[in-house]
Amino acid sequence: MIGAYLVGGLSPGYWLVRWRVGIDVRTTGSGATGASNVGRVLGRKGYAMVLVVDLLKGALVGGVARALGTPTVWAFAAAFLVVIGHVWPIWLGFRGGKGVGPFIGVWLVLAPLALLPSLVIGLSLLAWLRRVSLAGLCSLIVLPAAAWWATEARSAVAVACATISLLLWAHRANIRNFVVGRLQGPAAPPAGAPTNPQ
Repeated sequence: MIGAYLVGGLSPGYWLVRWRVGIDVRTTGSGATGASNVGRVLGRKGYAMVLVVDLLKGALVGGVARALGTPTVWAFAAAFLVVIGHVWPIWLGFRGGKGVGPFIGVWLVLAPLALLPSLVIGLSLLAWLRRVSLAGLCSLIVLPAAAWWATEARSAVAVACATISLLLWAHRANIRNFVVGRLQGPAAPPAGAPTNPQ
């Protein structure tokens, strides 16, 4: 369990940006160390690199749990702790990413079928919301039921609920900005600007 937390706390985004441009990525953009914020600084390659490593962190924890024959309840506890470590890494003063990468990685190993309904719903919502993170968060509403369907383990359902709560909390600023933007509508054009530019 301790190992799962510590692995989750390894932040490739922080170190990659520090190495490439010499800044703390948490001082820019959303203030997170995950792939999305790194992508704002380093572009698509930086985004892809960090996303892959974050996925592998979760997959590593899930794979070790499987290899050791860890009981289901403890395997899913480790799945939650790797996300906790990513969001609140001890190495970086408990200021890390938003947890999506390691969450997907560990569930792909422990219960891949549980992610399928969320994937279908997320892709459907993406066309409407046009924001990957928000579409993904909305799609997680079916994860507890899907976890029960895929594993029939109460621990998986409990961890699914806890993880959803954590991811929503970590993305609270994104959700608030989206809601405010929807309520306010599109920004008015500057004075004197053409109303229908060609």
